[in-house]
Amino acid sequence: MKWNELRKIAEANGWYLWRHGANHDIYRHPDKAYPIQIGRHGTEEIKNGTFNKLKKQIGF
Repeated sequence: MKWNELRKIAEANGWYLWRHGANHDIYRHPDKAYPIQIGRHGTEEIKNGTFNKLKKQIGF
């Protein structure tokens, strides 16, 4: 999966852009107590470990 695709899925699941970091965008969810970081790497593929961690945090 690519970073752009993950960003669209996160936003569809209720995550919103909270602020821009240096290399990543920080997203928050109204029902979650923690933020997530989504890289601004565009069409670059996400590594498997990073993808699995974000997949659990986003909830899909």
